Amino acid sequence: MMLGRSSIWQKLAAILVVSAFVAVQAEDPYRFYNWNVTYGDISPLGVRQQGILINGQFPGPDLYSVTNDNLIINVFNNLDEPFLLSWNGVQQRKNSYQDGVYGTTCPIPPGKNFTYTLQVKDQIGSFYYFPSLAFHKAAGGYGGIRILSRPKIPVPFPDPAGDFTVLIGDWFTTDHRVYT
Repeated sequence: MMLGRSSIWQKLAAILVVSAFVAVQAEDPYRFYNWNVTYGDISPLGVRQQGILINGQFPGPDLYSVTNDNLIINVFNNLDEPFLLSWNGVQQRKNSYQDGVYGTTCPIPPGKNFTYTLQVKDQIGSFYYFPSLAFHKAAGGYGGIRILSRPKIPVPFPDPAGDFTVLIGDWFTTDHRVYT
């Protein structure tokens, strides 16, 4: 049986409609990170002390994403005490139990890991993450978060001439565990 020209075009149109529907229903992109939290020597005031490093870095690595990205951050706690991260300014939609506030989020025990699942939905801008237990914030373990706008959605201002992460905090000349 031969198909007529109009029948071929109808089938082609149906395939295109289904394809467009599937493309619209596509999930937002995922970005995966593995972080290893350890102690290491730092000298923020010119005095050597033990600080908290993420993947051997102080401050920790910057997170770059685009609005609506899904961030999967697997954090391995290799400290000798519990550790907990907070995501300052990042809206916690449908998962407020991962906001890093003690009581809604359990700390990561020493030698264990926890995977944070965040979606930076409808947000753009600069944010930061930091440890929220004990006096860890005074020992490092923090870094910047950049959420860029989607290329298809223009922002009402020009792109910046440069992009820098500036993190300001209080520092002491002794180990952070003296104060806990």
